[in-house]
Amino acid sequence: MNDAGAGSSTPMPPRRPQDPDAPAAASELDAPASLSDDEDTFLQWTRQDRWFLAVLALAIVVLLGIHFARLGGWGLKPLEFARPESRKYEFQLEVNGATWVEWMQLEGIGEATARKIVAERDANGPFRSVDDVARVKGIGPATLEKIRPWLRHESHAAEAAEEGSTMKTPAL
Repeated sequence: MNDAGAGSSTPMPPRRPQDPDAPAAASELDAPASLSDDEDTFLQWTRQDRWFLAVLALAIVVLLGIHFARLGGWGLKPLEFARPESRKYEFQLEVNGATWVEWMQLEGIGEATARKIVAERDANGPFRSVDDVARVKGIGPATLEKIRPWLRHESHAAEAAEEGSTMKTPAL
């Protein structure tokens, strides 16, 4: 029996000895060793590596596109709500108790004018009414009318409080 053909039905042809001086067959020299799909490499990456990287790059590009679209507000509905009217000032100054810093909060009153108002009040006594603020140099009728909505004089409130405290409460 043939050693190479043990278990095979067709006998193998005998091998011819090769002459070492004879040139090699052309097919052996010209054809590179055949590579399977797994052995096909480019920059030491196999075909499977390249496919994996291509899919990974595509996924990254898609996710970045979604991220930047959301940052830009794409697909969001604008939010509508009613805002209350804006108000410049929500306070009122008591003309005889306000400091120069509080006076500066009013539009048209700077630091110098605010200090003049406080100095006038300290030198000549408290203001008898809101109109009495016009005695300060630098406060004219136009400025007074502009700041009047934010000024108050508490003499009437103080008098009402005093009258309320002197009233006798009925005995029960």
